[in-house]
Amino acid sequence: MDLQELNHVEFDYTSFLGASCDKEWTFLEAVNACVSTVRDNSWGNNKEVVNISPQERLWGAALRILSTRHSDESNLIALCDIAKSESISVLKLIMPYALSQTQLDNIKTKTGVEISKLASGVEDEFLIQFN
Repeated sequence: MDLQELNHVEFDYTSFLGASCDKEWTFLEAVNACVSTVRDNSWGNNKEVVNISPQERLWGAALRILSTRHSDESNLIALCDIAKSESISVLKLIMPYALSQTQLDNIKTKTGVEISKLASGVEDEFLIQFN
């Protein structure tokens, strides 16, 4: 199997919203998450974890970094940055609702990704390709 095939990941934003709302943070967990995020981003820590798939690493980082207090647009920009840092080449994003063209354009501009709409209906699906 090609290495590129291994780095195709699916991210369900609905599940993320549910999981992040269910998590009850203690004060120490919140401080630790903020400090580790700042440390990892500023020091460029990309820990090589052999037994964890790119999808699991993306999910864990998303739970630490993204927030329901931020806009979907800023969360998706951060998600793209996380995916890039995890060497994910293609991200299938499942959204519980539609994103506006303006939001999609802003995400493309700020991250340099290509976004293609796969399906729409109750949920919108997008394919995000990293250059």
